[in-house]
Amino acid sequence: MPNPHDRRRPDRGRCATSPQVRTAGPTDPDLRDTGAVQVILVRHASPAASAAAPPHAWPLTIGGRAAAAALRLAPALPPGSAAVASTEAKAIETLRLAPDRASVPTDARFDEVARPGEPFDGAFRAARLAWVEGTVDHRNAAWEPPEQAARRFDAGVRAHASADALVVGTHGMVMTAWLVSIGHVAPGVAAGELWERLTFPDIVRVEFHMA
Repeated sequence: MPNPHDRRRPDRGRCATSPQVRTAGPTDPDLRDTGAVQVILVRHASPAASAAAPPHAWPLTIGGRAAAAALRLAPALPPGSAAVASTEAKAIETLRLAPDRASVPTDARFDEVARPGEPFDGAFRAARLAWVEGTVDHRNAAWEPPEQAARRFDAGVRAHASADALVVGTHGMVMTAWLVSIGHVAPGVAAGELWERLTFPDIVRVEFHMA
């Protein structure tokens, strides 16, 4: 049986040699200042999705490991910066390979959105997009609410942020919810468009205002 998750991003193969680097800034000009902490969000590389295992246990594919290793060349990943990953296998593996670290500390606050009851079929992507855009219906009503996911992600960033850059190995839905919550991405369609453009892996650089 074909794996529906294999079709989640048609452009994922290019990431092995050309990871995307994006910069997210506040949508409100009044929020812009120089007193910001640099947070570098690293969306994990392509996982080996399987209905036989929970998503948090999915490892990277062979191509995903190559793509994660290629992130070492990305200028957005400053050497020696603090790093932390979610507790999910694919995020840990991506962050270990990207800066070539022997180990990476983890924090469950950077885990992907909890999605109880999500089916392993071709309809998963539409349900996730609806969640990202703030549409709650029968497909995602039991999932972790966007505001709750954004709050625990924000708490994690504040706990690990320092004067230097912080690299966070994480996931597309939860990172988008956080970017919306801090005003760096507009809610609704704009949030969905950002999420849909994210590749496996991808890098989003954020100037985060702690105040």
